[in-house]
Amino acid sequence: MAQRECLVIIRGDFLREEIYKVLGMHCASCTLAIQRSLYKIGVEADVSLASEELRVRYDPSKIRALDILKAVRRAGYDLYKEEIYIYFKRSLTYEETRILDKILSNAEGIIDSTIDPMGRFVRIIYNPLTTSSQKITELIVSSGFEVSETKSEAVVEDVGERVIRRELERLKISVMISMPLTIILIICYMFGDLINIPLSKDAFLKDLFIGIPLSTIVLGIGSSRFLKTAIRSFLNLSPGMDALVILGTYSTYIFSLLTALRILSGQTFFEASSAVISFVLLGRYIETRLKIRTGEVVKKLAELQPKTARVLRDGLETDVPVEEVKIKDLVVIRPGEKIPVDGVVKDGRGFVNESLITGEPLPVEKNFGDPVYAGTDLVNGSLIVSTTRVGRETVLGQIIRLVRIAQSSRPRVQQIIDKVSGIFTWLVISVAAASFIYWHFVVGASLDKALIFTASVLVVACPCALGLAIPMAIVNGFNKAASLNILIKDAEVIDTGPRITHIIFDKTGTLTLGRPELVRVVSFDHDIDEKKLLILTAVAEKRSEHPLAQTIVSKATEYFKKIPDPDNFENITGQGVVAEINGEMIIVGNEKLIKGFDIDINDDVRKIVDQLAEEGLTVVYVAFNKRLIGVLGIGDMIRSEAYDVVRRLRSEGYKIYMVTGDSKKTAEAVASRLGIEGVFAEISPEEKAEIIEDLKRSGHKVMMIGDGINDAIALSKADLGVAMGGGTDIAREAGHVILVKNDLRGILILLDLMRTIRRKVIQNILWAFIYNIILIPVAAGALYGYGIYLRPELAGLAMALSSISVTISSMTLNRWRPKIM
Repeated sequence: MAQRECLVIIRGDFLREEIYKVLGMHCASCTLAIQRSLYKIGVEADVSLASEELRVRYDPSKIRALDILKAVRRAGYDLYKEEIYIYFKRSLTYEETRILDKILSNAEGIIDSTIDPMGRFVRIIYNPLTTSSQKITELIVSSGFEVSETKSEAVVEDVGERVIRRELERLKISVMISMPLTIILIICYMFGDLINIPLSKDAFLKDLFIGIPLSTIVLGIGSSRFLKTAIRSFLNLSPGMDALVILGTYSTYIFSLLTALRILSGQTFFEASSAVISFVLLGRYIETRLKIRTGEVVKKLAELQPKTARVLRDGLETDVPVEEVKIKDLVVIRPGEKIPVDGVVKDGRGFVNESLITGEPLPVEKNFGDPVYAGTDLVNGSLIVSTTRVGRETVLGQIIRLVRIAQSSRPRVQQIIDKVSGIFTWLVISVAAASFIYWHFVVGASLDKALIFTASVLVVACPCALGLAIPMAIVNGFNKAASLNILIKDAEVIDTGPRITHIIFDKTGTLTLGRPELVRVVSFDHDIDEKKLLILTAVAEKRSEHPLAQTIVSKATEYFKKIPDPDNFENITGQGVVAEINGEMIIVGNEKLIKGFDIDINDDVRKIVDQLAEEGLTVVYVAFNKRLIGVLGIGDMIRSEAYDVVRRLRSEGYKIYMVTGDSKKTAEAVASRLGIEGVFAEISPEEKAEIIEDLKRSGHKVMMIGDGINDAIALSKADLGVAMGGGTDIAREAGHVILVKNDLRGILILLDLMRTIRRKVIQNILWAFIYNIILIPVAAGALYGYGIYLRPELAGLAMALSSISVTISSMTLNRWRPKIM
């Protein structure tokens, strides 16, 4: 495909012009909505409804492609884009991820890129009209990164884990070689005289036959990975921790080598340079082992997916790889097996453990027409299932994909830390240079002593701890959320969550169960009891397709095996139905229908009707031969946990509102029972979004909780949008968070967990800063007058421990328990 993106110059400004394919447009107002949304962020746009193409012109120094995507989504539409995962042959270091991020952010056609916190892979969203997966891969390879494979999706088999395990093996080999040699060097140079080691008393022979060969082997084996990264980072003018380690170790090694060969005079530090590399490698090894544990949630989820499925074709059962199962294929599942696909039951009966999806531990009975999900367990019985989704489109696949995306997402504070780290490295190099100048030229210390302080400053500084502070907290915290059936899609929630002041609930399907139920049956005739009234009503409603009618018929079938068909049936739109059975007329509907037949509603009936309305129920009138015989109250039941959730949120100081398209009387009845004072009734989805915007303009931070599809506009406008997932089509849900379990108590858990993650992030950042603020001056010799200073090897050990401590600190989030559990 020809490239469809270029840079144009208009009035001296460099503007990028690009074409996107727009999804979801169907009228001229759609194009205007997109143009207005893009104009607000400073993007010139031409939208063609006929070709469904969007042509944009923008300043790439001010606007990113991701900003364009977000603006189009705010207007209620989407852009056609493609996604790839590029895996590396080894885990990237923190500074390598910064270099790669810089390269990708300036690349043409790339909308967004997120690098795995463990450096295993990069997820890239791109515009296929501008670039391709091949071009992107070539760009990364040409920048010096080693790519193992490129995938068009987040595969269930965790390629990233294989990469990190290979990296662990390489580190293990390096540590096993370097550590023993380093120990020999330390013993020979520090304790050789005491234990009479051969050659240790002759400095020249010791350097020539022990120091030079052993330290050269250690540096050759252990520092090669650091050297490549350091050179690349200097070429990109963004040196990081590896660059500091290389500067510190190679400066002491080269000085020691020149001293041993009598070109310079002073003390040699072969054991110091070797020890630094060994301690850094050991630190990386421990850190990598800990990182593997952070991916256990995704790994456990992936293991739930069976590798094969038993497909019924031409009457024969055949085991095939699950990737080869097609939509509508019939899959046979036997007792004790995991269900390999999403589908609906076509034959059989059984009980399925769906705790993976719903969080409920008790098995659920499955019969004809019931949905089942991949990864769940058939406890007993047998099922034949018609396939509706396979692979990454299953609920399990969507959960795995969202967890991976969330782990790779970066909050705004991470961008600040990245900038600080870039400046920090240059600052450390400056402090090291200043330290050398001060000790050697101002104080007059020997060259070797000045070099000790310089190398210690370079080695002890740890920008890596800063870089790990946020990603490790996010990975472990989001893993914990996933284990509690809460899917977090965007890392920004750790910043917005703790600052929420106002919480808005949608009523239907959020505070209520979202399905009508027959709550009350009231008979006004002594000869007609509640069951007879129900069967008469069901007969009249049997042919109606109205949801309330179906609710009545469904309830009646619990008491009567067969509902008779009416002899005659008439549906009166917006009012109800009129039916006839055995020559008798049955009228079922609202008050307007009853009054239309001149049927009297007396004061006693009116009191009962008003009471039902105050309870938030919809009233259905029933008349027999033009005589009112009873009423039915149908309502959407309030979730049992809603009362406690609202009470707890109010006690924590949140302002609670409820929004709904239902009538004012029904809405006020529900709100009154829950203790919610702010009620907005009879409003459209667009008006819900306007309410959120008004609150935000007043300086409030707003959380919206609603249906992920119907309330998509309001959820996207909120600072924090939470979708009640229901476990059916998670990827389509709008919002920043999805409650897979469909339980409102997840809101309390979410807010509590976000506060905990944020505290952990702050704790990690403070530790990283305090560590550097204290130890860099010590390494520079600030306490040398008191006999306290850091040798390079101890500085290397301290630096390794700093990164490990941040990693271990973040992993404590895995042991976190919600207060309400």
